[in-house]
Amino acid sequence: MQAERPEWRLALNHLGLEVVKAQDHYRVIAVLDGYPAQEAGILRGDVILTVDGRPFHPVYSLNESDASPQQFTAKQQPVSVGLLRGAQELELMLTPVFENLFDSYRSATLHSVQEFAAGNKVIGYVRLWAISRSSHDLTVFRRLISDLSHCDGLIIDLRHSMGYLAPLHLDLVFPNRNRYPRLQGESKLLPAATASALDPNIRPYRKPLAVLINGATIGGAELYAQQLAKLPQTTLLGETSAGMLGNFQAIAGTASLRYVAGPELLIDDERLEGRGVTPDRIVQFPLTQTGPSDPQFEFAANILMGTI
Repeated sequence: MQAERPEWRLALNHLGLEVVKAQDHYRVIAVLDGYPAQEAGILRGDVILTVDGRPFHPVYSLNESDASPQQFTAKQQPVSVGLLRGAQELELMLTPVFENLFDSYRSATLHSVQEFAAGNKVIGYVRLWAISRSSHDLTVFRRLISDLSHCDGLIIDLRHSMGYLAPLHLDLVFPNRNRYPRLQGESKLLPAATASALDPNIRPYRKPLAVLINGATIGGAELYAQQLAKLPQTTLLGETSAGMLGNFQAIAGTASLRYVAGPELLIDDERLEGRGVTPDRIVQFPLTQTGPSDPQFEFAANILMGTI
């Protein structure tokens, strides 16, 4: 998301996992929709132990450890992944994808879209794995919301989300631009709206919204959640967001980034840096809770069913 030019988005082999270091191993914190890990049945909370019998590393188990990212090559063969689920050890065969992560997150967003019945009503769901304001992505996002416009309620999942907003992201749900955010201080998160009125061809979604956030919701996704919470039809659910609305900068001579906080940034006269966005309803989802259930999603669905 930080790359300013498409050629800086480097491809690597991956399984569609987000992990966090857990003692000597890595615990799964999120699984991208439509990617090998999800298709193989890997779940949030699983501990990845090995790949092809060797200790797992999120990058170098699948890519050449002696090569720079510019020199990574596609891995054609399946790999054996050993994992721990509770007290049960499992072994799964997965074939990695070779892709830059910007494309992976936009694809996972498209794969996440669902509709399900709630009595005689329909609830829609989309997980915005990353928010982009590229022209292509804005066109796709507009079509996606349009395709879900018939739903009686909509779950917007911003957990583990990041990125940058454009006015269009708000135009698709706000009746006008009178309540758009006022930013004081430097920020790349959202450019100023260039028009006082919405595009007349846009019909904003005006039905109930349930918006999911957690401690890994950062940057533009936090700003989006804060703005959606202004709407009377929105219920914000989950856990307080990260409070990270600054920028990431490359560390010279390394392949790492460091976070630079934005403490002077005020959004609608409020400082979110280090504080985050607090949901209307706190719904815990500890990493130790393994299995296919998702209490935050289930709570959001129940809220909408009670509303619509």
